[in-house]
Amino acid sequence: MTTIDSLTELTATLETWNKIKGSAVDPVPHLKKIAELVEKETEAYFKRDPDPFDDRHPGRADPDCSLGHLLKAIFKNENFMDALTGPYISNSREENETHTVVCRLLLDCMPGLETSAVFQENEVLVSTLFQWAESASEPLRSYATGLLAGAMECSDVAGNFKDNNAVLVPIMLQRLKTLKNEMIEMGKNDVNHKATKIQENTARPFSIFALSKKDDSKKLDDQVQCAGISQTENDASHPKMHNINVDCSNSSWAEMEPYIIGSYQMFPLEVHMKQRLILQYLAPMGEYQEFLGHIFEHRAMDLIFQYIDLKKNKDVRLAFDALRYLASLLCHKKFVVDFLENNGIQRLLLVYRPSVAATGVSMCLYYLAYFEDAMERVCSSLPLCVLNDLVRYILWLLECSHESGRCHAIMSFSLAFQFRVILDLFDKENGLRRLYNVLSTQPVMNLEMDFESLLEDEVFTSRQAIRHTCVALKKYFEIHLIIKANSIRRSHARSEGFTPAADISQQKAFKYNADFLSECMDTMLEFTPVKTHWPPISTFEELGGIQLLLQLVAMAMDWSYYAGKTDTIHSALDVLAVCAVTPSVELKLCDSVSLPDNVSSPSVSILLGVADSEVSTDPEVQKAALGVIINCVCGPLYMLGGRFIGSSSKRRSSVRSGESVVSKMWQTFRANNGVMVLLKVLMTKTPITDADEIRALACRALLGLSRSETIRQILSKLPLFNKGQLQYLTREPILQDKRLEHVKFCKYGTELMEKVSGKKTDISEMSLESIRRSSVVAQTQITYNEKELLQIIHTHLLSNGLNESASALQREANLPRAITPPTVSQPEGVGLYHSPGVGTSVTTLNCTSKLPRHTTTTSQPLASTSCINHVTEFSSSHDNRPSCSSPPPTGSLGPIKVNILSSKTPKTPGNVRTAASLKTPYKQLHTSESRPFTKNDNSGGSLEKIVKEYLRKQHALCKNPVTTVPSFSLFSPHQCPDPRLRNSAPCNITARWQRKMLYTPSGGYEGAKLDRKFIFTRFKSFQTYQDTEEDGCFSCCSFSQCEKYLMLGTYVGQLKLFNLNTQEEVQSYNCHDSPLTSLQQSRDTRLILTSSSSSWGSPMSSLWTMDSFFERRHSFSEDHHVEFSKQTQDQIIGTKDETARIYDVQTGNILMTLFDPEKTNNYVRNRATFNPTDDLVLNDGVLWDVRSCKAIHKFDKFNSYMSGLFHPQGLEIIINSEVWDIRTFHLLHTVPGLDQCQITFNYPGTIIYGAIHQFDDDDIGQEDRHKSVYGSTFRTFDATDYSHIATYDVKKEILDLNCDKNDRFLAVIENLKNQETFSEENLCRLYKVGMLRDQDEQGDDDDTEDDDREEEDPSEDDDDEEGDNNELSSASEEADDNNEDDSEISFTGSASSEDRSEDMGSLGDQSDSGDDFDDDVLFELSNDYTGPLD
Repeated sequence: MTTIDSLTELTATLETWNKIKGSAVDPVPHLKKIAELVEKETEAYFKRDPDPFDDRHPGRADPDCSLGHLLKAIFKNENFMDALTGPYISNSREENETHTVVCRLLLDCMPGLETSAVFQENEVLVSTLFQWAESASEPLRSYATGLLAGAMECSDVAGNFKDNNAVLVPIMLQRLKTLKNEMIEMGKNDVNHKATKIQENTARPFSIFALSKKDDSKKLDDQVQCAGISQTENDASHPKMHNINVDCSNSSWAEMEPYIIGSYQMFPLEVHMKQRLILQYLAPMGEYQEFLGHIFEHRAMDLIFQYIDLKKNKDVRLAFDALRYLASLLCHKKFVVDFLENNGIQRLLLVYRPSVAATGVSMCLYYLAYFEDAMERVCSSLPLCVLNDLVRYILWLLECSHESGRCHAIMSFSLAFQFRVILDLFDKENGLRRLYNVLSTQPVMNLEMDFESLLEDEVFTSRQAIRHTCVALKKYFEIHLIIKANSIRRSHARSEGFTPAADISQQKAFKYNADFLSECMDTMLEFTPVKTHWPPISTFEELGGIQLLLQLVAMAMDWSYYAGKTDTIHSALDVLAVCAVTPSVELKLCDSVSLPDNVSSPSVSILLGVADSEVSTDPEVQKAALGVIINCVCGPLYMLGGRFIGSSSKRRSSVRSGESVVSKMWQTFRANNGVMVLLKVLMTKTPITDADEIRALACRALLGLSRSETIRQILSKLPLFNKGQLQYLTREPILQDKRLEHVKFCKYGTELMEKVSGKKTDISEMSLESIRRSSVVAQTQITYNEKELLQIIHTHLLSNGLNESASALQREANLPRAITPPTVSQPEGVGLYHSPGVGTSVTTLNCTSKLPRHTTTTSQPLASTSCINHVTEFSSSHDNRPSCSSPPPTGSLGPIKVNILSSKTPKTPGNVRTAASLKTPYKQLHTSESRPFTKNDNSGGSLEKIVKEYLRKQHALCKNPVTTVPSFSLFSPHQCPDPRLRNSAPCNITARWQRKMLYTPSGGYEGAKLDRKFIFTRFKSFQTYQDTEEDGCFSCCSFSQCEKYLMLGTYVGQLKLFNLNTQEEVQSYNCHDSPLTSLQQSRDTRLILTSSSSSWGSPMSSLWTMDSFFERRHSFSEDHHVEFSKQTQDQIIGTKDETARIYDVQTGNILMTLFDPEKTNNYVRNRATFNPTDDLVLNDGVLWDVRSCKAIHKFDKFNSYMSGLFHPQGLEIIINSEVWDIRTFHLLHTVPGLDQCQITFNYPGTIIYGAIHQFDDDDIGQEDRHKSVYGSTFRTFDATDYSHIATYDVKKEILDLNCDKNDRFLAVIENLKNQETFSEENLCRLYKVGMLRDQDEQGDDDDTEDDDREEEDPSEDDDDEEGDNNELSSASEEADDNNEDDSEISFTGSASSEDRSEDMGSLGDQSDSGDDFDDDVLFELSNDYTGPLD
């Protein structure tokens, strides 16, 4: 009967029932007819071999089955379902035929019934079912038992009827015994019938071969001797009793079907079906501990063994239900022990395969593997042949037709891999290939699959299988890693004469943690040869497992709303981390991986994407990705070429090959912007519980990359190292409970700083500048006047009343006789020594009060020299107590740290005493570390060393210390002079103007720089332009080449020209349908380029003629930005995403296209541009040669937005805040003040204007822009040395900025949004360059700027390039100890709060006092400064 016929008949029956509802007509015939229809379709559904553990609605599990359509039709009739669960059962307390038919029909509908909805709120129904199951007559009793089985699957229902279950469980066990004996008696009566069936089967052609094979019992008995039972796995595949062969093709489906699928029959109810219903009820009850006594009392295990023996039980579904009950009982350890003692494993291996019962075996094996003690007993007590059969059985389940069987098999292996004997047998049977097949054959891993065609359940099932497989692979490779690392350690121990550690046991589970795994990986990285052959890794690599896992990681990142996403990616990355310890896999990770939609992505890019905190939000996934990266970049530079090393030539070749592997990894990570990602991860603060560990891993990865000379040079120019940001990060952990992880971070940070700086350092000197100063100070030879020291001692003796000693000293040393003792002075607020701690007997000047500038005596005498040698360092970074009774004044240079150790002794953590070690100083007087000072002992401290160390620390406080210094004075503070040339230009503008007659053209050295600093700190607003049209807004601006007009672009795509003198709108042109983003006029004023970045406007860019008529000459429909070539302007370069096109101006034809998919940086604001000579092009951070149309170099990416531009000098490239040398491709320096700024050069190329522009379609950076301190400002920088000049706050968002050719005017598009009224104020403001604002215009905002006009050294760096809310700005200042050189140009300085408040006022740094100059003189000066760059 087809689906349509069954559904039609069911619909007709339900309609008939609706008509007789409520009448006196008996509904039983109609209910029987519906039950027969459902049972017939259920039998047909079971023949499709569905997964027996799949409890979904049949319509979801198999949308084409008829059973699903019938059940949906029944459930749609709510009146019918209410009658089944209500009136038909409760209409009479006595049993009747209606009750039997209703229970039968409900039992038929159970596969699609929501049991919790039916039974949880209907306690009357459940109570009635308990009564019928206990005392009703057949078949109602069995039907009620089956319904109770479905009700007990709901834990809430089972808990509510706990007492009823306690009574019913022993009754069911006893009833099961009776039915089992009845089935055995019936089996004896069927012997003759079976013999007849065998004769019929033998008449089938070629069946004699199968019979001869089955009758060879002697051979089978020999095979099963080791198992200790009467049948083997092969016997299970060739049962003699039933005379079928499920493994051979000459067995018909009619013979195999009863042993593979089974049958389903509810009426008439047979013995085997009654037992199945009882077992289904007992299965959920088996997990409860309180029923365990009944199980042992009624010998439930013997019953189960009878059922799973398919020689005695002909119903395979009865065997399945018994196995399901057995799995629930295996939750109890006591039952597991009894099960193993009764050869339970051997009996499970006898279950036929393929069959439904074999799927039940998979769950039992999984429950056994879950108990470690049980598996240990299995591995130690069973013969090897049985264990081999067990592994083969589970491997077969990996390829069975039921998804639940495959999942249970995979999870069994993931738990059993920790036993080495199972692992070895798994490898012997080539199990890794089968695990790989499970992973690779999943529908979601098929790159050519249309994922939209997959059902939601299919996708979920496939992802679950992938998740379990990845966990199993992780366990597999981790155990292999431990075994291999242990083997290497044992081998090295034997070769060095030590007793090797014990080998890993074959039968016991091996316990390990993440730290032990990390140690094993380090061992493998250190000792793995280049051409090693490690079978697990080699096999997995040959299968293509590395590429498959990378594909999985990339695709799984998009698995939204899947709970197992994190576990899947984490496990896959852990597998890659283990595999990455071998060089061959590292080389595989340098290749690209194919992804859906014909996309190819570098493997390293996938790993970096997962490690990026913005892409992956799960910390465990981030740490796993960083682990893979560490294994790739931290490998040894020198590797052995094989297991044994022969001649020296072979060794040299092996070393070169090992170094080439690591070098290739470094190049690959750098090419995929790995440095940028790791630096970003290093700054992470969230999640707070894992941030410290993530930072440590990122720092270790950077440490591995820093071994590359090129990367090390780049790192040395970043603020992280040259401005003390790393020092700030190492101060305190993000979470105090994670101090252990923070210690690791500090360790890697110290090693990283040593690698970058090339010098030994400690955690307190974490800036390259401080290391440089320390190096200079260390090389300085300290000399002083000894008579000054003797005079101080003489004064000290007098102050203590030792007049005779003082006189003797004066006489012998020939000191001058003075009534007033000499003055001892020191820098204000600086103590001679810093207190080392509490309760320490140290040599110190006890500062009870601040030392005045003019004193006659020192405050306290020096301590006895007998205690000098016990002091290791006069600094304590962890002691927060002040060393003096009154704190030093604000702005002081801080205490001088004194170290009286020998200068030859390096400062190491071992030399620094902890607070605990200083608590009992007198007990340490006679230790080897601190001996009493004797006359002949030159290893300890002395007064001379104390004085020299004091003077050296004083020298270290200089902002610009030098190596060669004159003799120090003990009576006056030391300060190194500031470097200044004799012909340097004066700081004052008036003096410098007068000197121009002598020192042309700028009045002396760096005069032009001082002029620029004077001019470009002054901006006066004098004109504003607003769009006269309603709701008109400007979007971009530019000056005409004739300098008569101001060209403004609008949001509606118009180009408007305004006269600069009259401010009147001269002309308006309709260019585009979307906002204009850039305007550029050619130098001959005949052509103009317009660009629009909005995709809904077409064309996006155009070239216009401006001769007699304004008309479009060429259209560039796909380019969102266009500009002229720099030198001849005969070419146009356009940009679309990562692609640049060069057009001919005359014809508009494309001359060449610049795009390399392997070198793209994917900048959000990419704008291709020519260099000043039009020979080179910078596109998406890649430098191109125009003549050969080839990519020359890809610059490292450190931001996501700005793609960079050429310096007008032509020798440097500025990409965001990084300045690169075109000749060497080295990073010259960084200018944090230019971060995220759109850069505009003035016409001579001597001044940089930087402003954070607001773009209409920029949704990505809005939040970061508003957080920036300089989000509403533009800043000026000297283009010759990138020093900051001034910051002008317009207090509005800046859309565009442009300057004229003569640096007289600056046009700024300003936009103010009112969040309350949702209104916008948009205008173009014109500023005069070099002129101060009027006092009434400045208003209250300039009240704090009166002090800005003081005289100060013009060469002093404002040190405020870090404009954004950088958390590390204060750290940079403290790290440098306020010792920045005034004359030194700092490219990565951070602004202090005072400097920032000064800059925000618009005057910036006004070191020159030129208020007496009128406007004409200022404009003359502005035109005069543009000479040659100095």
